[in-house]
Amino acid sequence: MLQFSNLDRVVEPETIGKNGVSPKSLTSERNFLKRFTLLLIGLIVFGSWVKAQTTEGSQPLKIMSSLLYGDVFIYNYPEEYQNYLKDYTEKYPDSYGKYYPRGFLGYAQSPFSLELEIQVVAPVKVKYSLYTYKKTFSQDGKRNYYQGILECGLVKPLTTQEDIDNALDKIYEFPIVTETVSGIKEMSWDGYTDPKFAGQKYAVRGCVYVSAHNADTDELIDMHGTNGVGFYIVSTTPGIIYRIDEHKDNSGKVVKETLSGKVIVAYPDNWPIKKLTALLTLDGCGYGALPIDVVNQGAEAIVADINRRIPGDVVAHIALTNPIVDKDNPNIKIFDWRDIKDEDGKDFIPDLVKNPNGYISALIMEMDEMTYTGIRAGDIMGVARYTSIPPVPRSNLTSIEPVEKADINIISDENGFVILCSAGISAKNYVVYDLTGRALKTGSLSGVSKETITAIGLRCGIYFVQLTVNENGKEKTVTKKVIIQ
Repeated sequence: MLQFSNLDRVVEPETIGKNGVSPKSLTSERNFLKRFTLLLIGLIVFGSWVKAQTTEGSQPLKIMSSLLYGDVFIYNYPEEYQNYLKDYTEKYPDSYGKYYPRGFLGYAQSPFSLELEIQVVAPVKVKYSLYTYKKTFSQDGKRNYYQGILECGLVKPLTTQEDIDNALDKIYEFPIVTETVSGIKEMSWDGYTDPKFAGQKYAVRGCVYVSAHNADTDELIDMHGTNGVGFYIVSTTPGIIYRIDEHKDNSGKVVKETLSGKVIVAYPDNWPIKKLTALLTLDGCGYGALPIDVVNQGAEAIVADINRRIPGDVVAHIALTNPIVDKDNPNIKIFDWRDIKDEDGKDFIPDLVKNPNGYISALIMEMDEMTYTGIRAGDIMGVARYTSIPPVPRSNLTSIEPVEKADINIISDENGFVILCSAGISAKNYVVYDLTGRALKTGSLSGVSKETITAIGLRCGIYFVQLTVNENGKEKTVTKKVIIQ
């Protein structure tokens, strides 16, 4: 498992031993890994690590770029789920999954590091300070909405001391330093406001600016917007591993099949999580317009608000409880979402005809700690970190029609599937699915009593062959389960 701690080091899987490791130095890759990791974890939303929009002038120092990041930890999915992900990637090579063949799990937390790229024109004593938007500042209409803590840029950038006075609250100040050399500068921050400026110590969740003031004259030298920060950030791709559960009667006959899944998340045990909620959504665009007061009410209020504004966007949700802890990594938690129900309480029957990209998994993580921004600590994984892979089974696989008649029979041979139809029945079209409902092969048939679907190379296992048939002039759909041994 890969682990990035402070992103100053990389522990490679083959170096991990029972008694710990001596991390391998990868300084030449450090900046690339840092930005790549932050992109995946979703901390970079807008405005971070961008070139400063300063004009030529006489200031002794310029902030060319800035980046604010926390401790980031990354893991692969547990090995028992990697074949599932590998199979999906191979069958859908153009999908999002090609970037995550072993799954992606990550979390980030404080303390934070502030990285500045500075250009020193003349030696100067500098007082660096951190700011966040005032609660009364419009932020182009985004303030007091969830969008406002993520999308930090403004139509008109803040550049002057007057802008600071009108739009920003000072939350932290670093010790004074004398700058003489251009380059990359790093400073550590615990992620809290200083009571000296904020009245008391608050965790910060929102957009942050950094300023450089002349320590002798207190004049503003330069300022720069960084990115949105949060104490607890989680990310998981694909987020849920689907399966089909069979329900049998007393005689052992399968009478119903439902869609279930494993929701896999990574976070340490000491996080003060109050509640975790998993969601399946259609679009993933409903989070930004959430008012902060709605977010603070928790998952049920969030789901209701999204579906009020975008009817049907949240298809299903459930509070996650009683996780299984991965045997190799205590930070990886595995929740079982059995018999997924939609928002109407009915068995979730996914439809990839209407939703060909599948359904987006998301996570709401609730905590009680109030931050300086006025939003409770936690996370909504779904704004920059959602994914629609892998597609879930089509509806006809979770509600298989009771038409398993003896006059249609499907067997397997070394070439694939053989369809045997009795008199009066002809098969027109077919789709072959694997056990998770992924379409492997589609095509048309000639309508004769014996048909062959060529599918050489399929591994041993259970498959579904769905047929569109004509029986005595009436068209119907028949789904048969076939076992290749």
